[in-house]
Amino acid sequence: MTHYYDHKGFSKPGVTSIISDCNDKSNALLPWATKAVCEWIRKNCDQPWLDTGEIVGDEGSDVYFVFPDDLDLAQKNYRDISDEALDIGSQVHKAVENWLKWHKEPINPREEVLAGFVAFLEFYDEHDMDAIELEFPVYGDYWGGTLDYYGMFNGKIYVIDFKTSKAHYIHEHGPQIAAYRSAVKTPCDGCGMLRLDKTTGYPDFKDYSKRYEKDLREFQLMVPLYLHRHPRIAEAAGFESIF
Repeated sequence: MTHYYDHKGFSKPGVTSIISDCNDKSNALLPWATKAVCEWIRKNCDQPWLDTGEIVGDEGSDVYFVFPDDLDLAQKNYRDISDEALDIGSQVHKAVENWLKWHKEPINPREEVLAGFVAFLEFYDEHDMDAIELEFPVYGDYWGGTLDYYGMFNGKIYVIDFKTSKAHYIHEHGPQIAAYRSAVKTPCDGCGMLRLDKTTGYPDFKDYSKRYEKDLREFQLMVPLYLHRHPRIAEAAGFESIF
């Protein structure tokens, strides 16, 4: 978990850590983790063959030799996939930052990073963007975060976060971008999330401006809940219980 240290030396938890802890993702994560196990087995385990050269079972059936060591590795596959996705997202963020600062393109990027970067270029070419701040830390009461973009967007001042996720997740992305916007002390007209698809190379922008007050209130309710769940983190953040 990323910690943010403010000017008083308090160690504050990140916005995304707070939101992830307060949201129940089990309904979506369990099927995904199960699928990751199956994908690992299909990719890494041998299928049994008869002397006739035919696969045991019906044609195209999933029949594999799976040993205990294989199961240990298969059940951890979701972590490898998650770590890889985080790495791709980090590289896409860096590529976008370098472009906005110096119009510098990434050198020999991996395919997914290039797709995300191309998605951003398509969006950039279609909209008037002029950054004021990029990748800078913001702080609220007992939390911190890193804001991707603060600047002009189609003639207005916007807070924008970049994602390489497969979809927009309103109850995660809404409170996150609302928290970032609330921490910006200078004027701000709106906020949104730009999803850079690392598979298709298409941009997908969602404007959260009309949800701002609702999303901010939701996040403000999450903060004390998170800190009550994690007393050591709360103490390090200088949190004093309101109850």
